[in-house]
Order: sequence, then structure tokens, then C-alpha cells
Amino acid sequence: MSATPYLTALAARRSIYPLKKESPIPDSRIREIITEVIKHIPSSFNAQSTRAVLLLHAEHDKLWDIHAEVLKPIVPAEGWAATEGKINMFKGAYAT
Repeated sequence: MSATPYLTALAARRSIYPLKKESPIPDSRIREIITEVIKHIPSSFNAQSTRAVLLLHAEHDKLWDIHAEVLKPIVPAEGWAATEGKINMFKGAYAT
């Protein structure tokens, strides 16, 4: 049995769905979940070296504005519309 069909499907897969600025989960619960998950992520020699940054609201928007500022000068003009679209899609989410 060949793995080629599976690998081809895996390489071509996309999960594109609209992101929203609202969340049914309170910010405090999001923080709790992330904190708990980080504690249980496997690490070499149980070093527990994994870290996470949670950006909500204005900080989330600021991060994506920074992405646009940094990328615009280095992305070729013909590719900027696609890049800007992706940045705006991610900025349209609730958090990063």
C-alpha cells in the first residue's frame, strides 16, 4: 500500500474559515486554558521550556499592524495584495 495518495492530500489540504472579533470564551478562561496546556506540553528531560504569548484586543491589533509595516517594504508590489489580505484576515480574529 502506497502512502503517496495520503501525502498528496496532506500537501494540498487547506482549512480556510472566517475569523471573528468575538469569543464565547472569557479572556480569563482563555488564559487559564493556555497556562494549563503549557504545563503539560512534552519537553526534553521535562525541562518545561515552552512559553506562549497571548495578545488580546488592542495588543492583538497592534501586532498585525506591525506585521503590515514590516512586510510592506519587503514584499514585491505584485504580491502585496495577497499578503495584506492574509494579515487582515488574521487581524480580524479575536486574539493571537
